[in-house]
Amino acid sequence: MRTPKRTASVCGVVAAAIIALAGCAWTDDSPSAPVVTVTATPPASSTPDTEDPTPIADVDAEVIEHAGNSYLVATLPLDDWDVRVEWDPDDPGTMLRDVVRDDPTVAVATNAGIFTESVTPGGLLVSHGEELVPINLNEGGGNFHLMPNAVFVIYEDATAAVVDSRDYSGTGVIHATQSGPALVLNGDIHPQFNEGSTNLAFRSGVGVNPAGDTVYLAISWSFTNFWDFATLFRDELAVDDALYLDGDISRLWVTGMSDPGPIDGPYAGVITARVRD
Repeated sequence: MRTPKRTASVCGVVAAAIIALAGCAWTDDSPSAPVVTVTATPPASSTPDTEDPTPIADVDAEVIEHAGNSYLVATLPLDDWDVRVEWDPDDPGTMLRDVVRDDPTVAVATNAGIFTESVTPGGLLVSHGEELVPINLNEGGGNFHLMPNAVFVIYEDATAAVVDSRDYSGTGVIHATQSGPALVLNGDIHPQFNEGSTNLAFRSGVGVNPAGDTVYLAISWSFTNFWDFATLFRDELAVDDALYLDGDISRLWVTGMSDPGPIDGPYAGVITARVRD
């Protein structure tokens, strides 16, 4: 089994890693989309005006350099962290700042995946053992339908997985979110990703180590292509299975950062992490 390769520079997450960008959940930045060549840094408006608050927990979060880009990665061993997928069907859209402010035990939060224009999950969502949205295996356009897509799953035994949506089984599932495309499955990069692609965007994703006992949440600090984002998980984090969550609208918040802002959402569900009791 590979061990994570941590050759990247580790920065002060509190001061450096705040990404808050507006966008469209259905933007098609699949490999067939128009070529865009850019360089980017987080906007000045994302930088806090005041000192960062005191963290509520010690989160293993670092900025990793990979393939010429930077990524914020939160490493969450499930022996220590209670990772959940949460969504209120009566909520017209979940703002990340409300998640953080309404529950002070939340130490990590990010959007749970691609959603529809009505701000409902694009595919399967299971929260606290209840299936709120069924699996979506329909054909269509956009990143979600760039098959294979996948499901991020938390099981009752406090293990996790990323599985091909076509192979998903609800047995023992307590939390799950479906998105797409899959970044890596069984160690193989998505067949439609191209090394050196100039199709660039901000990207967020989730991966699980081969033992199923550690979850990695990651977001790009600068624009990246799908190939490089997938190899971040495979080559730097030793992850065999990883899933793309969403693009420019994404935000990964870690305790110690300033509160998420007014453009961090609305989302149709969030992935959260709390210190395990």
